[in-house]
Amino acid sequence: MDNKFIITTVVTVTLAFIGYIAKYFNDLRITKRKDKLERVNRQLKELYGPLLSLTSSSDASWKQFRNTYRNYTPSYFNPNNPPSEKEKEIWRTWISTVFHPINQEIYTMVLKNGDLFIENEFPEPLRDLCAHYESYKPVIEQWKDKNYEEHLSLLNYPTDLLDYAKTSYEHLKIQQRKLID
Repeated sequence: MDNKFIITTVVTVTLAFIGYIAKYFNDLRITKRKDKLERVNRQLKELYGPLLSLTSSSDASWKQFRNTYRNYTPSYFNPNNPPSEKEKEIWRTWISTVFHPINQEIYTMVLKNGDLFIENEFPEPLRDLCAHYESYKPVIEQWKDKNYEEHLSLLNYPTDLLDYAKTSYEHLKIQQRKLID
């Protein structure tokens, strides 16, 4: 055989092999990027987008509620200036019809979509919201029986939940833009 033919064949086979390897790794990179984008899109659509919407609306409702009712005390149930029976009734109405249903939506969404957390561990603000929601259930159940001795959950609403939702949502939007570009 001719040396030129052997060299040409070896070069051709080598280039074809290098091209195949390059294509394989490029396809792998594209697939990984696509998978990451799909996950980020799911995180935004199924968890962090709705979480931000719900916590934002809850926060706006809470601020309006407090501006309208008992805004002259640091807390609604101020021991130095307790609410009247009418103010307690207003509290029960708002908790039952506005805040508890929003918290229930968040609770359900967290249970359904725990695999979409950004963190490796259960996020503390979401854990605290779930615990707050659960600990309000017996109180609200008592109200249905016209038992109004208790008005507060054993656990306070997590004040850092809105910040967590905003930060997480913004982080994912930045990742999404990078993956799209």
